[in-house]
Amino acid sequence: MAVVTATAPARATSPYELRTDAVYRLDPAANEVVITIGVTFTNTSPDLAGSFSSFGNVPLSLQAGASSVTAGDRKGSLRVTLARQPSRTIATVALRTALRYRQSAAFTVTYRLADAANPQVRVRPSSLMLPVWGFGTISTVTVRLPVAYTARVLGGALTSTTQQDQVVLSSGPIRDPPHWSVLLVAARPTEYAAVNRRVPLSGGTVDLWVRSFDDDRAWGAATLDLAARALPALQSAVGLPYTGVGPLFITESLPSGIGPLAEPVSGAQDIAVAFDATPFTVLHQLAHLWIGTDFASERWIREGLASHLAGIAARQLEIPVAGRATAVAIDSDPAAIPLATWSPAGNTGGSSLATDAWAYAASWAFIDSLARSLGEDRLKLLVQRVAQGVSAYDTAPGGSPASAAATAQPIDARQLLDQIEEVVARPEGGSDGDQATSRLVEAAFRARVWPQEVRPLMDLRDRARAAYGALLAAAGDWGSPDTIRQAMETWRFEQGLPLMDQARRWLIDRDSFLDAARQSGLSTPDRLVMVWRTDGGGDLSRRELDAEAAFLQAYRAAGNRIDGLNPVERLGVLGGPEPRAVLASAAGLYAGGDLDGAAAAIDRAIALDAGAQGAGVVRLAAGAAALAVVAAVFLLGLRRLRRSFASIARS
Repeated sequence: MAVVTATAPARATSPYELRTDAVYRLDPAANEVVITIGVTFTNTSPDLAGSFSSFGNVPLSLQAGASSVTAGDRKGSLRVTLARQPSRTIATVALRTALRYRQSAAFTVTYRLADAANPQVRVRPSSLMLPVWGFGTISTVTVRLPVAYTARVLGGALTSTTQQDQVVLSSGPIRDPPHWSVLLVAARPTEYAAVNRRVPLSGGTVDLWVRSFDDDRAWGAATLDLAARALPALQSAVGLPYTGVGPLFITESLPSGIGPLAEPVSGAQDIAVAFDATPFTVLHQLAHLWIGTDFASERWIREGLASHLAGIAARQLEIPVAGRATAVAIDSDPAAIPLATWSPAGNTGGSSLATDAWAYAASWAFIDSLARSLGEDRLKLLVQRVAQGVSAYDTAPGGSPASAAATAQPIDARQLLDQIEEVVARPEGGSDGDQATSRLVEAAFRARVWPQEVRPLMDLRDRARAAYGALLAAAGDWGSPDTIRQAMETWRFEQGLPLMDQARRWLIDRDSFLDAARQSGLSTPDRLVMVWRTDGGGDLSRRELDAEAAFLQAYRAAGNRIDGLNPVERLGVLGGPEPRAVLASAAGLYAGGDLDGAAAAIDRAIALDAGAQGAGVVRLAAGAAALAVVAAVFLLGLRRLRRSFASIARS
């Protein structure tokens, strides 16, 4: 006797036709769903020579946990045999008589799905979740639930109408029931029960609140305990202090239907967790406290890092880690897309549920592979640099500390790759092993993160980064100019390459100038470094360098001209500054950045030197004249004295 299963799709050559009309009636007050399936089975297998086709029973594939399964036709009850499997229940209905070719039988199957009959079934006053299936080779599905509930359909399509006190969802004809399914989730306004605990973390104490549906208080208590354990473990895995402001709320919500890692969009301090979430999922969603939209602008970075960090914390807490698809399965999945094109969460015009489910797994696998290549310490350093707003292009050669931005900006895949290559190069200064790691990481980004059209930009990036490395080496501890660094950070390589050519030419002239300045004993001011960092060898830098070179030339010429003072010249500068002292003050003014004052000091030194001889002669002549006058006065006085003595003698 031939046997048929309800899981085979209908084809022109099918040996049977199994038409079904299924009605799901949700009864939250009774915590159950009653499903009624009207079945019409027709034998479409012609008799063969010497034999005949016949069907004596019809198996139907029902949801796992189906109970109270009965069957009957117009004459009465039919015998039903159940075979329970982890993912389904096979109900085999024995027909009243065997069906020959073109014969049909009609009967009804009724069964129940109680609350928690399987992990996907929830029937409670607060909320509902139900996997809705079609049956047979051609099917229709109708779902009836109380009008107080707001329903969301995930997967196949259902149209919605309202009939009296019920919401009625209808599928219309389903041509391939074995490949059609819907996850129905629904909720109605309900009260929440809240529990609270204070969790100490570095950076502050978290005021943790968990709000659960009033009829699901056990979920709230278990989630509070889990979150209180998870937060310190996650902070350790991330390596960053908790910076949240105000209470942290975890609120029980409906599932998204995408997969175990998906979460609804919520605020940074208000996390929505589905009532069917696994402990690992809770850890994943808590990881977004550190790895949120202010950390990364691209969804795959946030989700991949959150899963990776949750995995570290889960292993520490001995919590089972969610199962992951193999690399082969991820790469061969028809839903695969370049990771950077994964649409933001909540974007209704974006990716499909299948793409979302693939992208969660693929993002996690990609970050895990990065961690294996970099090592956990480097990955933690990368996360810290991003959170602190440190640029991947703001580090001088030798690994000197980079400066942090005033406000950290969310990174995208481009900046993530830049940061990876920076942390790879820092510890060992770019060893052969590090270069090999950088090449492997870049190849992975090319293959999995960006679409094909980005490849020319990646080639240009390779040229620009090589030029940037050479520029940093030439600049020394002066670092990179803002204009060039910003071009590299924003991947405007077509602008950065000409700027770097110009900057390298300027650095050659700078080095010649600095050598000459050192030979002349001059300390150069910060002006040249400052204009380099803002202008990077442009017009302002060129004018500044020319001005300082002109000062150096004038200073050296003045030094050659001003030699030691002879006695007459010393007499000329007596009581005032000497030319060399004034020239030395010019060097001090220059070192302090006062080029105008330094130039004026050179002029004064030259003028003093030029006038010292003449001033000495004048002073010498004036001194001689003064001595002559003194002598004449003395002689005149002497004569007068003699006359006075003579007059006294005669008297």
